[in-house]
This record gives sequence, C-alpha cells and structure tokens, in this order.
Amino acid sequence: LGGELTTSASLGGRFGAPELPGQLTGRNLSAHHALLGVQLSDGQVDMVLQGDKARINQFAFKGGEGRLSVQGDATLGEAPQMQLALVAERFLLLGRVDRRLVTSGRASLVVNRDAMKLDGQLKVDEGLIDFSRGGAPGLDDDVRVVDSRVPNHETEGPAVATKPSRPVLLTAKLDLGDALRIKGRGLDTRLRGELKLSNPGGKLAVNGKVRTDDGTYAAYGQKLDIERGE
Repeated sequence: LGGELTTSASLGGRFGAPELPGQLTGRNLSAHHALLGVQLSDGQVDMVLQGDKARINQFAFKGGEGRLSVQGDATLGEAPQMQLALVAERFLLLGRVDRRLVTSGRASLVVNRDAMKLDGQLKVDEGLIDFSRGGAPGLDDDVRVVDSRVPNHETEGPAVATKPSRPVLLTAKLDLGDALRIKGRGLDTRLRGELKLSNPGGKLAVNGKVRTDDGTYAAYGQKLDIERGE
C-alpha cells in the first residue's frame, strides 16, 4: 500500500439530530499484490460527509494503461440508501503472468434497507487465461479439515433464528470481446461470445454461448487445428 490520506471531521447539530460534517481526501494512492495480480496506482479520493448524507466526488485508480472511477452518494439514518456508478476504461483487472484481464464498461449499484441491485455491462478488451501450469497444491482425499469456528450442534443448545440477509438482484452482461485467449492442457485458442449473469431465486445463473476462434489442440501426438468449438 502507498500514498497519502487526509481526513477531518466535526460534530454539530442538536440533541436527537446530530450532524457530522467531514471530508476524506487521498492522492497518489497505490496497492500492489503480485500473487493476486492487483496493480492499482495513481489513486485519487475525495469523499464528503454532510450530516446524514455522504457523497463521493472522486474515487479513481489507474490499472495498467486504463482507469477505474466510482461516483455516488449515500443517505444514512433510519432509511439508509447508497447509489454508486462505476466506469472502467481499459482497466487492468488482473495483472498476473498466467491471468491477465483488461476490461471496459459501466455498472451501477443501488443498496437500500430491503435489497441490493447490481446492473452492468462489461467487455473484455484483452485477456489471457493460462492454466497449463496447473493449480495450487492441495490436500490428499483422506485429509479432513475441521474448523473450530463452526458451531457443534451436538453440544450447543437450539439454534437461534438469524435475520435473513439482504437479497441481491443481479443483471449483468459480459462481452468476451475479440482478444481473450485461453491456454492449457493442449488447448490454445481465442474465445468469443456474450454471457448474461442473473440470480433468479438467489442462485447464480449464467446464460449465453461461448465459441472458439481459430486455435489449436495438441493431442494424440499431433497439433490439431480447431475448426469449431462451442
């Protein structure tokens, strides 16, 4: 992490209706994590709090040669609500050697006391997914991991009913673009297509068609040209 953050706040108003004006500013912010492929730089933040309202004047980061910006406002109090608008322009979402993803698009997030709604349209400007090196080391099948944080219902009393979580309404479109390449296990090709993401009944659903664009498949001791793949 790097950069500079400055914040100031004051308490005012009257009993029963307090006000908390303040401001948060940041410049030259950065975050880098080689393992996760995070490469954020040149971050600029300007957030203002006025009573029970908060506003994001500027929240932007540079990723690769592109940029990601967020604007919006929120209302606190008895009926909290938040609205955010996100814009990505050739933003480097993943920057690993074996996983690279550059995206552009727009998305909106609305959160209130009853639900959370996410709409968006994203396009992959360029990308590489290379799984030829295999995944991370794992445990053998005969190893069982017991998490001590998981409650033991045999020793504890009756379960207490929990408040249902806020429902999420998801409507998003993902255009794979013309420069998404996948490589591994003998396969080397580009992918094209459009996917629609939703969550009917609270379960994630992905609909659409993905097809190959040229490419080769190494198998049976020879390299085969891919004519069609869906």
